[in-house]
Amino acid sequence: MSAWQLCLFGILFLTCKAGAAALAAILAGGEFDLPADTPSGRLDTAGEFGFVGALAISSGGGNYRGSAVALSSEWLLTAGHNADLNDDGLPDAVWSASFYLPGYGSFAVSRAYTHPGFTGFANPSVHDDLALLHLSAPLPVGMSFPTLAGTGIGDEITLVGFGRSGYGDYGYTTSASLTDRRFGSNVIDSFQLDDEGSGRAEVFRYDFDAPDTTGLTGGSLGNDVETIIGPGDSGGAALKLTVNGWELVGINTFTEGYGGRFGDTGGGVLVDPYQDWILQTTGIPEPGCAVLLMLSLLGSLLRRSRSAAILPKGRLLLDSRIFSSYTLR
Repeated sequence: MSAWQLCLFGILFLTCKAGAAALAAILAGGEFDLPADTPSGRLDTAGEFGFVGALAISSGGGNYRGSAVALSSEWLLTAGHNADLNDDGLPDAVWSASFYLPGYGSFAVSRAYTHPGFTGFANPSVHDDLALLHLSAPLPVGMSFPTLAGTGIGDEITLVGFGRSGYGDYGYTTSASLTDRRFGSNVIDSFQLDDEGSGRAEVFRYDFDAPDTTGLTGGSLGNDVETIIGPGDSGGAALKLTVNGWELVGINTFTEGYGGRFGDTGGGVLVDPYQDWILQTTGIPEPGCAVLLMLSLLGSLLRRSRSAAILPKGRLLLDSRIFSSYTLR
């Protein structure tokens, strides 16, 4: 890729092999552009994205940082390379991780499952770069989780993670963190089809546009909105907001370019083509099945309640790796 580097970002800072550096972070816009923006201005102080957490990973004698998305009280979805530091496509034999949720604490991961088609980061492609993580103990009661969904070219997505940040003018200025969850937005520019020939779109890409392109076709969403991921964001969420709430459409996994600068490209793996694997591995019911189960239980409760009393009328309200070298995977 000549001067361009293909970078993966996740929960660890790693030493990267030639041609494939691990990168990921939520970047601010230009430091001196308007509207004014800073890395601290991208923090999720309201807890809007409480289902996205940080990963503290240990493997092969190294410690790493990444991000992950809670799909349920017991299961997380992240980048496959966060569990596969030696890039052979399989979870590392000696590997451990904890999931950090600001305000809730840390939760140990008991086991990792990489996607069967994953062969290692950029080995030879960035396809199928997903892993499911099972927690040793469930997350707190009352948490909300995103639904899995598809997306299209031209859709605006919100990128969330715990990676490095900085300014689009000159790149990273902060470290990855277990406490600082940042977010920003971009627009999907292109898809890459399944490298095994199914014809399905599996990888998404977007570019990090400079603020002077705001208002132009294909330009920036605005200096304080447009972003790209960085080291430590690997495994974080690419989300779409709908009338039903936040939908998880992708997992952030890589960047291409010069390290968090305007003109760089970011991307990740779409979740929609992998829903069967996710649901079969986790046992999480499909949305339609969950609704039917809820209605069935509700009907049972109503029947029992009506046998004892008349119910009052009312409403039923039915939710990159970073290594020691500070590169992302």
